[in-house]
Amino acid sequence: MRALEEITRDKTAAEDRKAAVAAETREITTRLHSEGRTADTGEQERLGRLEHGYQKADAEITSLDAEQRDQMATRRETLVRLAERPGNLEEAFTAPTTRTADTRTTTPERDAAKRAIDAVERSGELPTDAAGRAEKLLSTGSPREQSIAARWAASTGDAFYASAFGRLLADPVRGHLMWTPQEADAFRKVEETRAYMSLTDNVGGFMVPLALDPAIILSSAGSTNTMRRVATVKQTVSESWQGVTSAGVTAEWLAENAQAAEKTPTLAAVPIPVYKAAAFTPFSYEVGMDAVNFQQELAKVLVDAADSLCATGYTTGGGTTEPTGVITAITATDTNGSGSEAIIAADALTLQAGLPARFSPRAAFMAHIGIINALAALETTGGNLRFPEIANGRLLGKPLYENSDMDGVINAAATEHNYCLLYGDFSQYFIVDRIGTTIEIIPNLFGAAYRPTGSRGAFLWLRTGGNVSTIAAFKLLDVNTTA
Repeated sequence: MRALEEITRDKTAAEDRKAAVAAETREITTRLHSEGRTADTGEQERLGRLEHGYQKADAEITSLDAEQRDQMATRRETLVRLAERPGNLEEAFTAPTTRTADTRTTTPERDAAKRAIDAVERSGELPTDAAGRAEKLLSTGSPREQSIAARWAASTGDAFYASAFGRLLADPVRGHLMWTPQEADAFRKVEETRAYMSLTDNVGGFMVPLALDPAIILSSAGSTNTMRRVATVKQTVSESWQGVTSAGVTAEWLAENAQAAEKTPTLAAVPIPVYKAAAFTPFSYEVGMDAVNFQQELAKVLVDAADSLCATGYTTGGGTTEPTGVITAITATDTNGSGSEAIIAADALTLQAGLPARFSPRAAFMAHIGIINALAALETTGGNLRFPEIANGRLLGKPLYENSDMDGVINAAATEHNYCLLYGDFSQYFIVDRIGTTIEIIPNLFGAAYRPTGSRGAFLWLRTGGNVSTIAAFKLLDVNTTA
């Protein structure tokens, strides 16, 4: 029987070969559709050899997966027998450090998904932390949800689907006529996955490849959204995410033989539904045909627009057709300012002192840059800056974050609310993203005179939601103005 380390090494080598074949295939097909031509004889032969190599490497990986599982099971059985012998000091078993070594819930479907995620990560198209989040979905939720996540990752992570997607972007009317058999098969698998995920209500459009899905990309370093960076972000494959919250349990000191008091915590369900956010951008025929990295650049533009829209939703969203913003969720428990229609130093102190102690260790401040500057300009009676640490991004010893969707000036209109300073544990705000982002390409756009402009349109929509799980985790300053 071969050593486990040897099997793991061979499997890694096979995965590298598969990734290299996929990368070369993608390079050839991208060049062909950017040049607007079909493959010549030599290129067809090369693509055929690449396809054979891809299938051979995939079959080898499947075989090595099974061999690895058998070897690990045998080793565990051996160690259990050894452990039963008194005085045995056999070294404990340590699983390989690769992500594919986790066999607790392994299935052929999940293995295929993990290989797809690893391949996209190795290609450099998916950041490591984003790949980790995608893989975490494979073991999150019910068995059906795990199955949906595995199908999504395996199908949208296929290199042939990425190249088929690129052809459709370049020519949404005839791009599919240039598909190779492998690209056509990859596209069909994604459509089957889309139906399995109950996304067939979207007439037209198609799912974006794994490496371009905002539900994964924006969870890494790809977001400029302050709320997304500080909140707890979850991915789901359903229409809502079901959380549970509790006000906590009160501990006590007990005398000897004294009976403990009833301290059963009250648990409350916190369902967070997802809503559709959309972004649209036009692009010329020439850009779609000539830009080799067009699909990545297009996705960046659309995702950035959707991210900005979502930032407002996570802050002030009404919770009906958009996420429930953190400000919206906690306005009923706000703290009135004491500065007579102006923000003063005491407001920040009052806000911090009012937060329950259990949330203080992870608490932070958040405000619009206009309010941050107003606080930075406050002085003591001696003429010194009251909060000099603001220059270093902190306030009263806690992190200070900028949020341009909060109130930036004190509006002096009668009976006006100015929610201008927020303090709390932002991990208690949950953002939920549903995987399976869809994009639709409008083949022709028309000008004001109803004549073609020589451009197309890309319409992207994603699903996201947000809400506060524990209201007591936040304190909000409201500077009231009166008549």
